[in-house]
Amino acid sequence: MIKLIALDMDGTILLSDHRTIHPENIRAIREAQAAGLQVFISTGRLPEDVSDFLHRAGLTCAMVCCNGACAYSGPLPEGTRILEHVFSPELANHIIDIMLPYGIMINAFEHGQVSTVARSETHHYHLMERGLIREMRGEAALRTSAQRGILKFYTMEAPGTASVASPLMDILRTELAQRCPGIQITRSSPGIVEVMPENVGKGLTLIQAAKCFGISPAEIMAVGDEENDLDMLERAGFSVAMGNSSPKVLAACSLITLDNDSAGAAEAIRYALGVENTFCRPNRET
Repeated sequence: MIKLIALDMDGTILLSDHRTIHPENIRAIREAQAAGLQVFISTGRLPEDVSDFLHRAGLTCAMVCCNGACAYSGPLPEGTRILEHVFSPELANHIIDIMLPYGIMINAFEHGQVSTVARSETHHYHLMERGLIREMRGEAALRTSAQRGILKFYTMEAPGTASVASPLMDILRTELAQRCPGIQITRSSPGIVEVMPENVGKGLTLIQAAKCFGISPAEIMAVGDEENDLDMLERAGFSVAMGNSSPKVLAACSLITLDNDSAGAAEAIRYALGVENTFCRPNRET
């Protein structure tokens, strides 16, 4: 029996504009909650960002944020923190030392703030432009953030390059893996490199948070589309690939649903509820 459904955001419950939760997904989430299921939003985004989406949709889901660096019982400010993982100052500064020579856009996430290094002063992280968090700029801001505790590094070659594969970012990823053993490196889009503390992932944190509700991994359905979803997809008892998923996700999941613009997440939720004739079905790729 499925007791908890974990849903990624970008490429999963959001439309391809990355700004809107598909109305059918909102309706299906409410149906699941009315039936007594726990619903978690599990994403690489900051908790302030996820909370804004949930409030605008009128939803009260629990949240796993920053690819598992933190988890909350519900959207902020009413939700309470379940757990948190941050980089040690020494490791964060070491990562910064490696990243800076690449001349890329670096975003270091904290609660309520992002510290940014970018090629141009006109390049800002979108949450700051939406008024959801504060922004500090420059290397000194990164170093100060490292002392307080960074949840995640989110980097790309330049603004607007997230969806395009980047040889430079692949080289950075390789260097980080070689020089910083134990850190978690993933991507939510081809041109992004995301770095989290050791032993952090959407799946690990989801399982830890689910224990608070008395739910085991075998009772979890996870739905996602990209590499940063693999940790939860591989650990959940039921794994669902979106129709728009990357090849790695398609190979890892036992079920497949429609794409994000066709409300595939809603189909997966209704499959979990035992609704017949949904478009969520066994995955022929596995």
